Amino acid sequence: MDGMDDLFLPKRTKPYMAIAIPSSIVSEEFDLRERTRKVGYIGRAAAIFRVEDIAIYIDDDVKNAEFVKDVLAYLEVPPYLKKRLVKLNPNLRFAGVLPPLKAVHHVPHAFGLNIRDGIVIDANEIRSIIHVGLEKKAIVYQSLTPGKRVTIKIEKELKDGYIGKVIDKEALDWYWGYKVRVYSSIKEMFEKLSAENYRIICASKKGVMIYEAEERLKQIMRETDKIITVFGGPKLDVDEIASLNGVDANKYCEETINFIPRQGVESVRTEEAIYIVLSILNYLKERPIT
Repeated sequence: MDGMDDLFLPKRTKPYMAIAIPSSIVSEEFDLRERTRKVGYIGRAAAIFRVEDIAIYIDDDVKNAEFVKDVLAYLEVPPYLKKRLVKLNPNLRFAGVLPPLKAVHHVPHAFGLNIRDGIVIDANEIRSIIHVGLEKKAIVYQSLTPGKRVTIKIEKELKDGYIGKVIDKEALDWYWGYKVRVYSSIKEMFEKLSAENYRIICASKKGVMIYEAEERLKQIMRETDKIITVFGGPKLDVDEIASLNGVDANKYCEETINFIPRQGVESVRTEEAIYIVLSILNYLKERPIT
């Protein structure tokens, strides 16, 4: 990390980014291996662009939502914790095809950090022992629940272990992975996100062109702490899915934007759109104000 420009570091910067995807995103993939690979691309996009929340709204089969959630959640777990934290699950049969996430909490050593995710493997009233993926275990002087995943800061190395303390990963300056939530419908999702003060953007080829909405979008990003972009599915756009649920998407979407002017193909896959949209949003968020 010596001499590395601060602009290259994966720090948490506001507004915090979130995305919302429909369960139908895997509806046209019948091969489990390819389904897994598709969801893996979404997880990678989320990590690359420091997405903190992924919302899955059910628009077809609840089993599709469970599949997407299980794969995304598995991908987010650091490799050294997967065997201890992840139970056998038929949805993860082809987890081996998933791309490595290599986010900061997966490879903290690559960023020179003494912070690691771990799992509590033993505890009493005085101290807890944490597996942190190193040759030696970490000891925390507080009573924790065995099997619980925690984030700890390693403060001292001893001959037989490390001394650490539990820290709140929400308070970290570094991007530390994403959470996955499932909503029963797009209506429920819109209502709950609005109640949580998310500013909601919808991505759609029927929206206004990004260059027309850019100034309004930058203003929204300056005003808020968290913003979520909602994507449609392989067959229906966001407004169409909402309409089938008796909802007017315009009531919740502050802006509906076409992020790909003059797209050169008949349709853009959702996982492709996620990369494109997040790239633009990340650019707007990180661009110095002039």
